[in-house]
Amino acid sequence: MMRHLWFIVFGMLAVIPSGCDWNANNEISTDLIHIPATASAAGQQDAAYPEVIFTEPSATLGIITEGSQVEHTFHFANTGQAPLLITDVSTSCGCTLAESWTRSPLSPGEKGTIKVRFDSRGRVGSNRKEIFVVTNAIPSTTTLTLEAEVIGPK
Repeated sequence: MMRHLWFIVFGMLAVIPSGCDWNANNEISTDLIHIPATASAAGQQDAAYPEVIFTEPSATLGIITEGSQVEHTFHFANTGQAPLLITDVSTSCGCTLAESWTRSPLSPGEKGTIKVRFDSRGRVGSNRKEIFVVTNAIPSTTTLTLEAEVIGPK
């Protein structure tokens, strides 16, 4: 029984390295990475791409009292030559929530919004929160910011 167990263990160890894409110098190959906006795509400069432009990429909420929730809406437009799609909106902190955003593709010239909410509970002091907007534009991620000064009850 023990002999069979060792056979299985050594057999598995022999298979593991062969499953990876190793080259002669035992380095992992980057053959599986495909990024269209690299030098290999340099000849595609005439291709049409979307472009996202925010009218206000940074918003100041001012002085707010601890425990209040403040909403802000970011406005943007597709100034590119192809349809724009917001694929994800995430935040840097659990106190900030991306409530809603334009989910349908925007044709060139169309506008959209991203609505976020900041919860000031337990956040006394100066606050700077980031919102990460992922699109099909280049660059693919745009960072928006919310700033607020939260005052406590004293």
